[in-house]
Amino acid sequence: MNKKIIHLISLALCLCLALSSCSNKEKQRVENSREKSQTEETTNKDEEKEKNKDKLEKKEEAKDKKEVTDESEDYKKAGLLYNKILDNIDSYEFSDMGEDAEITYTYDLVYTRSSDIPDLLVAQNTEYGLSYLKIFSPNDDFTKEISADEIITIGIASAGGFRGVISQNADFTSLLYTTFLSGTGEGKEEEITTYIKDDSLKLNRDILWEGNISNKAKNEAHKIYFSDIDDREKIESLASNKNEDFRKVLSEIKKKEEADNNEDSVIKEEDTQSVSQEQVDSDQTVVSGVVRVFTHDEMIEYQDINPELLPDMGEIYVVLFADEAVDITLLTGGGDGYHTNTIDMISLPTDMDIYQDQHITISFGPDDGHWQSDFSLPINAARMRNVNVIE
Repeated sequence: MNKKIIHLISLALCLCLALSSCSNKEKQRVENSREKSQTEETTNKDEEKEKNKDKLEKKEEAKDKKEVTDESEDYKKAGLLYNKILDNIDSYEFSDMGEDAEITYTYDLVYTRSSDIPDLLVAQNTEYGLSYLKIFSPNDDFTKEISADEIITIGIASAGGFRGVISQNADFTSLLYTTFLSGTGEGKEEEITTYIKDDSLKLNRDILWEGNISNKAKNEAHKIYFSDIDDREKIESLASNKNEDFRKVLSEIKKKEEADNNEDSVIKEEDTQSVSQEQVDSDQTVVSGVVRVFTHDEMIEYQDINPELLPDMGEIYVVLFADEAVDITLLTGGGDGYHTNTIDMISLPTDMDIYQDQHITISFGPDDGHWQSDFSLPINAARMRNVNVIE
């Protein structure tokens, strides 16, 4: 009996052990299956993540490529629009010069705000020494131009003493506009920027400096070299530009223009020096400049003098405006010897009015003229009796 009980207990234990073993194996199998599933899921997620990353990178590359392409297209469209403006420049209003006026047009590319695309600055040049500037800019889709109604005047007035100069500021974001009266030297410098409002280009002016032009400090700016409207090299550079910042391209263009201008200046200076040396040997002074002819009223206005002080006697005044100020030695009007002054205006004999508006080179000696000793026109000018016209 006892043996049977023991035998049954043994069988029961064996059965429990077998069941326990089977249960552990099944548990292990389930765990292994779960781990495999998790591993496969993680792998799939990693693969999916990598695919998404690749897609994102390709999308970004395509976006960057599209942006570069879009920028290049914008430059091209701006170039086409500016060419169209120059082709039809006579249809735009600058100044009322009359049908018989002799005018020419020149242009340059400038920046007047933070836009990537430069503005087109066109000059209407007159025979009277003044130029009238108009600024053009493209609209958002480059289908038409937006222009400023306000005109900027530069140059040297033949009467009144007005002088105006325009330049591009150092960082290509605005224009610098300097004006003054040659008679008094009083003037100002303005910073000109633009903004678009109601499909029109508006000018904003901020005064940077006011005072006598002789006291004005030199600032960092790029000189504007206007090109003939038949010379479209600058616009071609704009239209073919692949660089995202055309300011760099324009900066290089201006460096080349400055170098070319300096080279031309050296050549002209050498030519002048060769002529000057021949004249120096005979105690002559050589001066180059433009001849202007004034009536009494025009000279009064130009030198900003009270007309009641000098009555009109029907005179005309022939004046040479020197290319640059020059030291001139002449007899004093009071007869007390010779005196040297630095001037840029020379009063010529009235029969030299035949050279009106011409650029000439003259020579003279210290006995060929005198300095004024009375209050007469033109004020502060060398008075010449005799001059030789070299060219």
